[in-house]
Amino acid sequence: MPEAFLSAASLQRWVEALLATHQVIAPVTRNGRCVFRAVRRADEVEWRAARTDLSAKEFFFPASEAIVTWTASAAGTRAEEPGPVGPRAVLALRPCDAHALEVLDRLFLDDPVDPGYQSRRAATVLVGLACVDGPWPGCFCTAMGGGPADRRRLDVLLAAVDGGYAVDAVTEKGRALLASAPLEPLEGRRAPDAPDAGLVPVAPAAAWRSRFDDPWWDGVAERCLGCRVCTYVCPVCHCFDVRDRARAGGGVERLRCWDSCQAAGCFAVAGGHDPRPTKGRRLRQRYMHKFLYYPAREQGAALCVGCGRCVVQCPVNVDVREVLAHVAEGVP
Repeated sequence: MPEAFLSAASLQRWVEALLATHQVIAPVTRNGRCVFRAVRRADEVEWRAARTDLSAKEFFFPASEAIVTWTASAAGTRAEEPGPVGPRAVLALRPCDAHALEVLDRLFLDDPVDPGYQSRRAATVLVGLACVDGPWPGCFCTAMGGGPADRRRLDVLLAAVDGGYAVDAVTEKGRALLASAPLEPLEGRRAPDAPDAGLVPVAPAAAWRSRFDDPWWDGVAERCLGCRVCTYVCPVCHCFDVRDRARAGGGVERLRCWDSCQAAGCFAVAGGHDPRPTKGRRLRQRYMHKFLYYPAREQGAALCVGCGRCVVQCPVNVDVREVLAHVAEGVP
């Protein structure tokens, strides 16, 4: 529970101090969009912004990164991996995006561990911001086991109150980061209750299996443009492609780049066979993976946190909540 108060002015001073010791990543406005970026000044942080258009996923699992480089010399060929990152703090992270990082942890920190992701996670402190000003269109985090003021998965949770923020130090990592913050007694200040966000139905595995051959998937896919926006804005989608290219300064680098299950040819194998050649099959795969295949492997955890970005950014209104409702239809 919150035990301290940080005034708006004190918050600015604290962030300025953090900039001397940490890379600070926070919501900013760029070209009319609210996104996470590394900031240089405390006044760049958009504390009053709503849900960001993109999550902070790319700071842990970059859209494109060199995972190994090879350089040839007279002494032989040398392979190098990226080095560790320095201390970082992500500010104003909404609870759904912290939930998403926990989902990615299951993937990238399980054996075999992804060293780049592990390094970035270990170096980063998560300072969350409760959604007392939400929910926003498309949100359904409560249905996915989260909540607008969920403190789990965060190191610090801030909640807006009159004049500043109530401060909840959740972990030792968070308490260490707050050591330099000019905290004051909370003295009865109380954040408004955060409303539940989107209590949509989530059907059991048997219902999903029964819908596998449903022609409904092809009907929904007729609207789909294959633009891949849904996967690129999703904070837990993690498909990637690997390719090699020559470096401008010499040598070769192996790149890992985001890919999308909604792209034609994504599932093609050597020899040309494609088990999911149509938009309907690829759309079905997207939702079956999120709500059937992945939960079966991860003891019930879905590959979705209910952030709603895919809902509001799909140009043809393919809505995950519509899919959930259809699959749950008739389930007692």
